[in-house]
Amino acid sequence: MSPEELWNRYSAIWSAPAERRGGELMACLADDATYCDPNGLVEGREALSGYMGGFQESAPGCTFRINSVAHHNGRSLSNWQMLGPDGSALQDGTSFGELSDDGRLRTITGFFFS
Repeated sequence: MSPEELWNRYSAIWSAPAERRGGELMACLADDATYCDPNGLVEGREALSGYMGGFQESAPGCTFRINSVAHHNGRSLSNWQMLGPDGSALQDGTSFGELSDDGRLRTITGFFFS
């Protein structure tokens, strides 16, 4: 999948129900994937799925919109917005990713802006 498709599919997982997250994470993330944001480091798809579940509890009904994607040489950058249940923009951010040889995300680092 293209980097744009990858980031859009990955961002949708953040609002997906638990029973759908596993397969989607497998499609988007390498086996040794890590996720890091200002709240800490998460290693592995199962741990990230749990982290996403915690996000859903703390921000019910929120979704993400990818505004732009840039990529080169196995690295990718996405600019996104977190949207509230009413579609209003609540937060802006940028996520940096390194891709595995098969094109899935190996590392993701999220940066949040007010």
